Amino acid sequence: MLIALEKEAGRPTRELFDWVAGTSTGGILALAIIHGKSMEYLRCLYFRMKEQVFKGSRPYESAPLEDFLKTEFGENTKMTDIKFPRVMVTSVLADRHPGELHIFRNYDPPSVSREAPYTTTATFKPLTIPQEQLVWRAARSSGAAPTYFRPMGCFLDGGLLANNPTLDAMTEVHQYNKALKAEGREKDTKKLGIVVSLGTGKPPQVVVSSVDVFRPSNPLELAKTFVGAKELGKMLVDCCTDSDGCAVDRARAWCEMIDTIYHRLSPQLSQEVMLDEVSDAALVDMLWETQMYLYEKREVLQSLAELLLNN
Repeated sequence: MLIALEKEAGRPTRELFDWVAGTSTGGILALAIIHGKSMEYLRCLYFRMKEQVFKGSRPYESAPLEDFLKTEFGENTKMTDIKFPRVMVTSVLADRHPGELHIFRNYDPPSVSREAPYTTTATFKPLTIPQEQLVWRAARSSGAAPTYFRPMGCFLDGGLLANNPTLDAMTEVHQYNKALKAEGREKDTKKLGIVVSLGTGKPPQVVVSSVDVFRPSNPLELAKTFVGAKELGKMLVDCCTDSDGCAVDRARAWCEMIDTIYHRLSPQLSQEVMLDEVSDAALVDMLWETQMYLYEKREVLQSLAELLLNN
């Protein structure tokens, strides 16, 4: 989708946007975008990465992924080494309960007074500031998907709280502008003009036989409650990490309320593609379906590229 948008605009993604946000695989892409890596290179990179990273069974060894990220981003590259465009990558602080959303940034966080989400009864280790955060660690933290990879220190995959980070990005822009106004720098504020949200493809809806979990009284009921528990577990995970549906409706509604243009691009897929899919056939099918989707949306892409260039 980014390749198609760049071709239409004739400019790299990092020159089309002031702010880039991403979660998990989107977080890795967001960091790669600001570091000037080409989209074609990144597509090849993903095909190389899957062969090196998804070996054996879950949870996968973290070392191959970490080595890969260090090679691509550099072992000592800091988040603030590149200032523009602004980038925010989501993760979850898992050294506390309830867990909290954490944002890795290449800029200082907006200094706006926030109400503490929870009363804490514990002392936590202080977090590093953007000037000291390493890019490869931010990428690894955002993509630390539970059961796929081990946590990165105290961080888990941002998808647990912000699998679609659009509203989080909009909140960040609002708070940044609010902080500038509070400092008397209203002339430096920028209105949110266009929001472009990219999804990883929508799996087809399927019939669920049962999500009923109960105390069984015979072997047949035991089998039914086992199936129900399995389906319920999958549904809970899918609902918590849904990046389409309600998340898109809310972002669209908020953009309409503040007179901001909103575009959502996420192709309908014919089958569910798992996070650790390594089959080239399945991935090429997904790419082909995305190409068909982009052909159908060609007029939308043309007008979006025009808007971004004029903006």
